[in-house]
Order: sequence, then C-alpha cells, then structure tokens
Amino acid sequence: MKRIAALLACALTLAVTLIPMPAAHAALLEGNVFQPNGENLIIQPPAGWRLAYMNGDPNGDYVVEFMPQNESHDSWREGYMSVQRGAASVSPGVHLSTQIVQRVLQGAQNSCAGHFTPMKQKDSMTNGAYTSISGGFCDRYSAAAAPFGEGSLVAVIEGTKNLFLVQFGWRPSTPNELNGYPLRITPQRLQVLLDQINRAMLCGGTDQLVCPR
Repeated sequence: MKRIAALLACALTLAVTLIPMPAAHAALLEGNVFQPNGENLIIQPPAGWRLAYMNGDPNGDYVVEFMPQNESHDSWREGYMSVQRGAASVSPGVHLSTQIVQRVLQGAQNSCAGHFTPMKQKDSMTNGAYTSISGGFCDRYSAAAAPFGEGSLVAVIEGTKNLFLVQFGWRPSTPNELNGYPLRITPQRLQVLLDQINRAMLCGGTDQLVCPR
C-alpha cells in the first residue's frame, strides 16, 4: 500500500501538492482532525469502517484514511481507504485524472517485484465530475507488510479547483486466498468498492451543493 500510495503522490506532484502521510503517527486519530472548507468530496467508506487518520489544511490539501474496526494501520489485511484533496488548475477539456492514473499504474507495474496484473482503465462521469479509475494487483509487494501481495483500486475525480484521489487497498491473508481471481478479490467485493466511488459527489464549490456539516 505505501508503495502504491507513494506512486500516487509522486504522479500528482506534476499537478498538485499533497500532504505527506507521516507513518509513525498514522495509527493515531488525533491532532489535525477538522472539517474541510471549500470544495470537498462526499464519499462513504464501506460499512463498519472507522476513521483512522486525518491531516492537512482545512482550507487546502488534506489526507484522510479509513479501515475496518479490527485492523491495525501497520498490519492491515482486509482493507484500507484513503482520500486526498489537492489544489489544481483544472482546464476545460484537459483531464489530468486520465494522465495521472496512467502514470500511477505504469509506476506500480515498474515497481512490482513480482507479477503485476492491471485493471482496465475507465474514464467516465461520476455525478457530473470527470473521473478516471483503474488499479491492479502485485503478487510480490512487501515480505513484512503484505507477504502475499497487495491490490489497489485508484480513482481520480476532478473538481473545479481540486483533484480528489480515492484509493482502496486489499491484501490476501494466505498464499492461496482467492488465487482463482487475477486481482485476488471477488468481483462482488470489487463492485462494492466501485459503487462507493460511483456514489461520490462534489460539494462546497462553485455551482455545487452545500457540504453537510
């Protein structure tokens, strides 16, 4: 997860400046917890997941993370979700989301120590916002954190003044868990994650709904 997350941040520096995530403090829900101002993305984590970490600027870039109630930040297996907001100059007809997702997936494939199985990239509209979605699975990622590989679903959603990155991750718990599926995740569970993205909505910006408080 950290490798793919780092690739995301690296790709986005071409267009936005993101808040780095200090791993030593990511397991603690304390400190810079706030209600974001301005344009924001409304997206719900899967049912039963908890807010695990938040940091950034209420008026600028931020990162927020969720995971299942029984998961540890440094050794999670079932799942992980992060949302990042980064200011960007979004021009009509120029879709940075497409470019960023392409670079992220290429970087993830180049960095995988084993075999990387990519997902097909899809560009579409999510409740009026241009969105690019892709992902993949690396079967040899980290012997310590993810000994049986790690998968990731990545979406970049374009606002009027910001780009929003949404990332879901999963890790098999055993060498043979779901090895009948190329991405080591069932189609049903993958669809649940895609549905979370498809229901996302922008708020708080020009000509957008007021964000709930």
